[in-house]
Amino acid sequence: MNNKFDSNTTLPWYHYRWPWVLMLIPFAAVLFGIFMVTIALIYPDDVVVDTYYKDGQGINQLRDLDETAVALNLQAALSVGTELGQSHIQFSGTEEPYLQLSLFHVTDSKQDLSLRFTAQDGEFVSTHDSLRSILATPGVWYLELRGADNDWRLRRRVVTPLTTLEF
Repeated sequence: MNNKFDSNTTLPWYHYRWPWVLMLIPFAAVLFGIFMVTIALIYPDDVVVDTYYKDGQGINQLRDLDETAVALNLQAALSVGTELGQSHIQFSGTEEPYLQLSLFHVTDSKQDLSLRFTAQDGEFVSTHDSLRSILATPGVWYLELRGADNDWRLRRRVVTPLTTLEF
């Protein structure tokens, strides 16, 4: 009787389970490393900036803009109108020909937006419908309102959805 599993014959290494199990560990580590590098290259971190030192030096200038807004007693109320594309800002404290509203998403700079509100009949109006869609979807945003001369700013962190907002 000729049995292929005789004690005198040995099987090749690939017939055993343990070499495959031991090779699986480094193979999985290589695959995970390739996956992590791919994810890091496709989705870079927008929160970290390369010019952190320059940005840190500019903080004092931004504080001056905030203090100027407090000294002028500036107040603004943003409302998104019911008609398509109409947004209004009621503004008091100083005369401005237009207002610049910047929206900054907390994690994705590709979604940042800047809108100009022009003076009309005692209030400021924008006809961009993108503001309505941004404020209607859930998210976290930083809103910054500045005047024409860029010598003051009103800033607020908001959690959307919302239809009215006071600065």
